[in-house]
Amino acid sequence: MFRRVVFLASFLHAGVASPLFSTPVKTVTISGGTHGNEYTGIWCIKAIEKQRELFNANPEATNAPDTKVINVFKEYPSLSIDTLLANPKAYMANRRFIDTDMNREFSIKKLQHTTETCSEENDASCDSSQASLPYESIRAKEIESMFGAPKTGSTGGDDANSDIVIDLHTTTANMGITLIFTEGDALMSAAAAYALHKCKTEYGYENVHILLLPKTEKNHRTHLPSVGKHDFTIEVGPTPQGVIRHDIVEQTEAALHSLLEFLHLSNMELENKTTGATILDRLRSAFPNGVPCYQSAPAVGAKELHGKIQWPTLDDNPNFPAAMVHKSLQDRDYQPLRTGDPLFVALDGAVIPYDGSYGDEVLLMFVNEGGYYYSSSGTGIGVAVFSRYDFETGNNVEA
Repeated sequence: MFRRVVFLASFLHAGVASPLFSTPVKTVTISGGTHGNEYTGIWCIKAIEKQRELFNANPEATNAPDTKVINVFKEYPSLSIDTLLANPKAYMANRRFIDTDMNREFSIKKLQHTTETCSEENDASCDSSQASLPYESIRAKEIESMFGAPKTGSTGGDDANSDIVIDLHTTTANMGITLIFTEGDALMSAAAAYALHKCKTEYGYENVHILLLPKTEKNHRTHLPSVGKHDFTIEVGPTPQGVIRHDIVEQTEAALHSLLEFLHLSNMELENKTTGATILDRLRSAFPNGVPCYQSAPAVGAKELHGKIQWPTLDDNPNFPAAMVHKSLQDRDYQPLRTGDPLFVALDGAVIPYDGSYGDEVLLMFVNEGGYYYSSSGTGIGVAVFSRYDFETGNNVEA
């Protein structure tokens, strides 16, 4: 407890709030189960609801003796925190999805198509019992409506019901703790820098990374958290699908609590109008040359969140690879791949080398990710390059 209190106190020195924090963050939604067999996120949101129950029963109760277990409602009182079980049917079935990957269903084009189809079938409520649309398409529209229809409504995304949506995911790949946001979001970029620093220096995790998604207009983002004013994803692995591992839950909660702490402290700076070292001053000291990150390649396929080297699939099953990931790449996320290096192994045993399609040297991520065996998720291995970003703007800078 001592180390956490000291860390908090060091950021509560009097200081002039940065223009970055001109408006307090009021509402935060934490979602889990966007993919129904990623049980870690579901566990975390259920734990938060248990914390709400305990807090409402006794607001003065202290946090649990284990310093890693805290009550978010007691610890971050300036935030109104809610949870969302995103894909309840897939969760009950222990499947990634029922019909299609829901984390590809939140672009305005898809949401409008769902709305128009429901209207044509005289079902304005878009009842999820309909058979003519994928379940996840309908559920995505339901979720967007919960947040005030920021994409398909008249406000154009400026009036979402939640200031920030944090989506919790796991991966079968060796990605460690990966903090994901879209380039250009200054608030989320500072929050990610804070979480990166805290997860490494206080929690002691070494395998922590930031993944910067290419700038994309919010209405065209396909992932669930884009229904908030700001969107953020926490991805932790490796862990099998449909499994709850204590260590993976702890890593996820460490990243989540770090984000919530940053938001709460920035609110406190605004409220107290302090005059000493600020959160951003501390981050400037921690990252004088910019924040290290990985810049994902732009998505090529409509079903991708980021660029991928696709593996071939069988003619009779688009979800089954016709070539497997070469053993030299397994568990080597964020490691380099150069033109001519072994990439895949075909059914006849032939080694397929990397052809340099994304550049002579790239860094791989989500290597052999189980979720990327599904065609609706976009098959293949993610591609990135090392970079840095300015946490006061959220923009990429020269590495």
